Amino acid sequence: MRTQVTDYPLLLKAAHVAEILGVAKSTAYEMMRKTDFPVIVIDSISRVPRDKFFEWLDSKTKGASA
Repeated sequence: MRTQVTDYPLLLKAAHVAEILGVAKSTAYEMMRKTDFPVIVIDSISRVPRDKFFEWLDSKTKGASA
């Protein structure tokens, strides 16, 4: 079990996103198709930069409490 941000690889797969958010992998893929989600697509492979993902998550968390 990963406990720190740095325990994850620099580029996250959908499975990592699903694990972090506690959602199904299919839900993670749906999120990765959103325009505001920090995803990199190379050919048909989607990866999420770890640091950008946690920045995105932090911004969503702050937005929810406002």
